[in-house]
Amino acid sequence: MIRISGGDARDIAAIMPIMDDAFDPAFGEAWTADQCLSSLALPYSSLWLAEYSGKLAAFAITRWVLDEEELLMIGVANDFRRKGLGAALIKYVKENASRATRTKLFLEVRDGNPAIEFYRRTGFEQIGRRKNYYTGPKNQQSDAITMKCDL
Repeated sequence: MIRISGGDARDIAAIMPIMDDAFDPAFGEAWTADQCLSSLALPYSSLWLAEYSGKLAAFAITRWVLDEEELLMIGVANDFRRKGLGAALIKYVKENASRATRTKLFLEVRDGNPAIEFYRRTGFEQIGRRKNYYTGPKNQQSDAITMKCDL
């Protein structure tokens, strides 16, 4: 039912509807196609695609340096939430990173984002905070929470 595969720059147009659907525009967290392409143009970056019953429904973008991997972006289309896609992507990223001898997986998330609990359930713990990193609606400042998962 869930199938995960690698993607590349040719898949950016296909993930953009998911990007637009998955992120609340009030917080400005969605990336543009150019930002996604720029990220994938860097060495050691990966795009992972998740299909649900044959339909593209989620994606993740990662990068790695030495023995550390970072989850830069993960998005699940609203119609496919609560079907295990996010957890399957996280598990896949962890397994792939571990096979490649990476020892840690990092991410950053806006303080107050409900996804923080999801990340905790998938093995991440908070290790840091960047004060006033994000600017949201009405110029409201939010901290970035840095999280880590040992592989």
